[in-house]
Parts: sequence; C-alpha cells; structure tokens
Amino acid sequence: MFSFLRKSKQAEATPAPVPKKPAPSAAATVPQEPQLASPLAAPAAASQPGEEIVVFESISAEAGSAVEEAAVYYANNMADQALATLSQYLQDYPEKKEMQPWLMLFDLYQVQNNKPAFDELSMQFVVKFERSAPIWKMPATPAATRKIDTAQKEILALGSKLAISPELEKLCLLAQSANEARVDVRDVASVELSGCKLMQEGLSACRKKGKLLQLVGVEHLIDVVKEQIVADGHGTEDRLAWLLLFELYQWLGKEAEYEDLAIEYAVNFEISPPAWEAVKPAQVAAQAKPQTSDQTAAGSETGESFAMRGVISESSQSQLQDLSNYAADKQEVRINLAEVTRVDFVAVGNFMSALINLTQAGKKILILDANEMVQALFLMMGMSEFATLIRKKSR
Repeated sequence: MFSFLRKSKQAEATPAPVPKKPAPSAAATVPQEPQLASPLAAPAAASQPGEEIVVFESISAEAGSAVEEAAVYYANNMADQALATLSQYLQDYPEKKEMQPWLMLFDLYQVQNNKPAFDELSMQFVVKFERSAPIWKMPATPAATRKIDTAQKEILALGSKLAISPELEKLCLLAQSANEARVDVRDVASVELSGCKLMQEGLSACRKKGKLLQLVGVEHLIDVVKEQIVADGHGTEDRLAWLLLFELYQWLGKEAEYEDLAIEYAVNFEISPPAWEAVKPAQVAAQAKPQTSDQTAAGSETGESFAMRGVISESSQSQLQDLSNYAADKQEVRINLAEVTRVDFVAVGNFMSALINLTQAGKKILILDANEMVQALFLMMGMSEFATLIRKKSR
C-alpha cells in the first residue's frame, strides 16, 4: 500500500515511559463470566495460498453476550433483532475495541442491502480501528463469454498525456457498440484530471455492459496515476484520479489493492469509497500469461471444494447427502459457505451431525468463507472442536 497520509511531528516523538501498575492481589481477582471469542487470523498448514485459518481470542463478557444473542436471533431469521442487539452494544460500550460485533453488523447491512448504513459504519470503523473496513460487495454480474474477434476489434492508442481527446471519447462510446476493442496506454506519461474522469467513465460503462477489452500497458498507467496522486492528489477535484485508479484495479481484479486504496481515500476525503463490484474483468492483454495443462490441472485440484448456497435449513437434506457423497473418497473435505447467507437454528444440528459423521470416518473438515453471523453461531455450538474455519487472507 502506498501511503498518502502525512505524519505529524507529535506522532513521531518518542513516548514517555509509562509507570507499571502493581499487579492485583489474588484476593482482589473477580471471577469472570465465560467469554465468547472473536476470530483472529493465524497461519496453519491446512490453509492454502491466499487463505488463513480462523482461530479465536477472548473478548469481554459484554461483547460475548451481544454476539451470542445476535447470532441466535439471526439463525432464527430475526435479522432486525440481531442488528438492534449489536447496535445497542456499540452504543453502550463505545470505549471497547472488539472487532467481532462490528464485522457482524457489516454482514447484516450487506444481507439487508443497506448500503448507506454500511458506509456510515465503515467510516466509524476506520477511525476506531485505524484499518481498512470491509468492502461493500455488489451482486456478481455474469462476465461476457464471447471470444474476441480480432477482425472486428477497434484499436485505441492513447498518447503521451491522458487528456480529453477523440480517442478517449471513443472509449466512452464503446459500451454501446458491438465491436471489441484494444486500448493501448503504454505511452501515457502524465495525466490530466479531465482525462482521468473521461477514462474512468468509459471503462466503467464498458465493464458494466460486459464489454471485452484488451488493456495494454495498464500496469504502467496505474504507476502514472499513483504518481499523480502522491504529487498532488488531496484536493476535492483530485478525487478524479483516485476514481480512475479504483476502476483500473477492478478491471484487473485486484481487490486487495482496492481495499488498501479505499482506506486512504476514506481518510483523505472523509467520504466512503466506491463499492467493489464483483464483475469478472474482460481480457487484459498486459496480464495474460499462458498456463500449461499441468498448471491448469493443479490449480483446479488444489482449489476443489463443495459449495453450499442459500439458507441451510431443514429442507437442505439433499445438499447434506450430496456433501456426504462428495466426501466419500476424500481425506480432506473443503466446504465452501461463501454463498450461504444463513444457517437456520433448527437445522444447525443436522449440519453438525453430517460433519461429525465425516470426522468419525477419519476425514478432516475445513469450512471456507462462512460469513461473520454464521461463524458466531458455529463457535457458540462448538463447531471448532471438529472442523477448521478458513477465510481469505485480510490485508
């Protein structure tokens, strides 16, 4: 991540030593209530590149109570009550810096499609935890699947300066045309804000229409835009360069870099960054590297998992049977819950029984990408005793 923020001299000063407080006596120790835990990343051999195991650290009794109550509400399809419980906790304990209630709230706002509340919480999160907030996920749009016909491809070569020009104006019209296009930005050495705006609008329109583009030299353009932002990118109008950089990251599928930029943007402009949109990018020539058949086969094998979807409820017996069949010839069973919105409280026992049966058969169970609400329910039910929770690595 490249930082656009400036440290104050006060922040660079060496802090004065803090005198140690005497340790409390054993007689003064007050027994604490059993504590629920919040997820914390730790490396482990079971995870694959780009993944981390979810382990748990203790949180306060107050946070644990709110997390557990919200998880039960949500599992019983009472999302509003779950949201109210977590919101009340944040209001009652503003001094506590415990992340799990916040992450669960983000999940609830996402499920309810409440982006304004999500954005407001994002700003509070950045200030409180001094790290990037979760990114709003737009519904995935099917990617265009047609092959590029080089005979019908328009070629747009941008000059040494990214500024308003006939070629750049053509880019904005490509979303309405039937032809594919090759956009060459290798010669761009400097950018104007008006050019940033026009290119961002053109690329955004093409991406949302599923247009297939070849962006040649896009990594070079990213470096040029970064230089512009570092040199003079903090005024209101300078947001146009940032928005182009967000758009380029989306075309390349660089979500981690997008999240890094998002926190800088939120702090610098005190507004929420644009939402990451889960749209598969069109062909980017500068990034294309042919894979051998051996590499392709290895990638599909290591990424294999059983995907479940929707709400896991009492009517999910067929999915559980499919899971059992899938796991029959495997020692390590990876279950992907990225598209599971909720696990019903009545059905969680059936789901756990299916996993216990697999464990008793000597299989190792890994649960991938469960959302925060589902993770909290699983923890409360003791799922971590026989299954390992895995998630994508955070930045």
